[in-house]
Amino acid sequence: MAAMEYELVGQSLVVRLAGELDLVAAARFKEAVEEILDRRPVRHLYVNLAGATFVDSAFLGSLLGRYRRISREGGRMGIIGVPPQVRPALELSGIFRTMDEFSTERDALSAG
Repeated sequence: MAAMEYELVGQSLVVRLAGELDLVAAARFKEAVEEILDRRPVRHLYVNLAGATFVDSAFLGSLLGRYRRISREGGRMGIIGVPPQVRPALELSGIFRTMDEFSTERDALSAG
């Protein structure tokens, strides 16, 4: 079961994910992030994948769905700490063509 943690830092939401990011994790991520975006003034969304061991297409789709919402509202979305075992899936999906990549949360938060 994937682990998820959320932290609001100013107008940025940082989501930390660990474990296998599959269909179930995708649904939980989408639901939780949408709920926060509906209730709080979030401008930027950063997803920390440092603890991820696997990502599937359902999860990548949920990332792109949140990207569309954030960018439509003028914000930025970034991916943090991509581990070597999930990088190929992100590269194939084109995630890096739409979202910035950061090594650390500090780098991401200071970019905005």
